[in-house]
Amino acid sequence: MKVLNGIPTAVGRNTERPLILTQRTALPGGDKSILFQETCLGLASDQSQIVMRRYFERYSPEGSHWVEYIHSIPTAEFIHWIMTHGQMRIECSEDAPHAQFHAHA
Repeated sequence: MKVLNGIPTAVGRNTERPLILTQRTALPGGDKSILFQETCLGLASDQSQIVMRRYFERYSPEGSHWVEYIHSIPTAEFIHWIMTHGQMRIECSEDAPHAQFHAHA
């Protein structure tokens, strides 16, 4: 575990300052264990990949066990996917001539 801005986060060797998407701590049952889960999104150090990490850790008096699933996609491929499949919205300043802006979805 790594503490980032006072918040524990999964240690990632290829991401810096990830965006935490979800974070949860639970007592899953009658035993004395604690389950910590976190999903975060970041960039590889060279910014060529977008990286999503899903980290799971179980603490108990007997010890702890953790697993991390790391998913990545080339940044250019992800941007292309968003532009192809995402919803587009156009915003401009109030004084911009609207005739200059033509967008085809």
